[in-house]
Amino acid sequence: MMEEFVPSEFYLSQNFPNPFNRQTNIKYCLPVKAKVKLNLYNSDGGLVRELLNNIQEAGTYEIKLGSNDFLEGQYYYVIEAVDLSSGLKKIFNDTKKMLLQK
Repeated sequence: MMEEFVPSEFYLSQNFPNPFNRQTNIKYCLPVKAKVKLNLYNSDGGLVRELLNNIQEAGTYEIKLGSNDFLEGQYYYVIEAVDLSSGLKKIFNDTKKMLLQK
């Protein structure tokens, strides 16, 4: 977790830098304890890697992603966060596009 404060809403930021060459950062915010899945897909929609599948406390998080295992091209990262306090009724989904240039 990056910071001590609790965000007021779910949020997935655009990776930075984008496009990227060696490494990029993906930041997201959870206002409540949640079951979080973060996956990386190629431009054809195929799963490239599961980046996260975990229960996390409320807060702001950042994942560093290196480019060593990936081919140049366009990718999508998708977050799904389920609010555990809502009886699994509140689900946050978002998708962002990123570009790897080698």
